[in-house]
Amino acid sequence: MMAGFAAIVFLLIRAIRNLVELIYLWQSGIKQSRFYAVRVWGARRKPLLMLLIIDTIVVVALIFILSARIQML
Repeated sequence: MMAGFAAIVFLLIRAIRNLVELIYLWQSGIKQSRFYAVRVWGARRKPLLMLLIIDTIVVVALIFILSARIQML
């Protein structure tokens, strides 16, 4: 039970960080971004935004699945 709550908290933190990074990328552009893939590897903006959006959707889905599973216990 406690592990489920911890997993939900960590997933929420990840979703929030993804959303903050999406907003930061959207506002500042590629050159001033603090995202590692952009700074070091020179990733393109659109694929990176899509990856962050998909990752956020998957994380939110996992949160809903875990919370429903905890409620059934």
